[in-house]
Amino acid sequence: MGVAKLMVFGDSALIILQTVGEWKTKDAKLLPYHKYLEDLVKEFDEISFEYLPRSHNQFADALATLSSMLQVTDGLEVEPLEIEVFPKPSYCMIITKEPDGKPWYYDIMSYIKRQKFPEGSTLADRKYIMKMVSKFFVSGENLYKRSYDSVLLRCVGAAEATQIIQEVHEVVCGPHMNGHMLAKKIMRLGYYWLTLEGDCIKHV
Repeated sequence: MGVAKLMVFGDSALIILQTVGEWKTKDAKLLPYHKYLEDLVKEFDEISFEYLPRSHNQFADALATLSSMLQVTDGLEVEPLEIEVFPKPSYCMIITKEPDGKPWYYDIMSYIKRQKFPEGSTLADRKYIMKMVSKFFVSGENLYKRSYDSVLLRCVGAAEATQIIQEVHEVVCGPHMNGHMLAKKIMRLGYYWLTLEGDCIKHV
């Protein structure tokens, strides 16, 4: 393409540090790539490699994911992407506190036990609760969510969820994993709440 000066950004500190020579590449599978990269570097008048935190690289990650899902063939017309930035987060039902003293799953548990809807609920609210309850199971005073592999996950309230996140990430289970891995770890331990993954990412 005739590019003489290039700035390369990557969200893997490991790869960037290996590329600039601060860390040594030891993985046998990566050595041929590293050698090829060294040859490519010689083709540029100027080239730099900069670490970019993953939180600042979300757009590139999204495009890379999209490109891996799309196979371009002859005759396929690729439409331009329109990116709209919302002024507020697009997620809903995030649980940060329980001001009424009731856990987030109170209405679900109440319907399973007594077939009662909360006071003042609309027809849409009731339809949603009825749709939700098929994924849950009550045993004694505990509510469990059926996971995709049929494992029952105990539902916990905000206070217990906060304690679980802190203990799994920092105390009992050791490695300081990223948010997605932390959420999976907690589910493997048998716990669930509505905003599990988002809370883990925010905590990390």
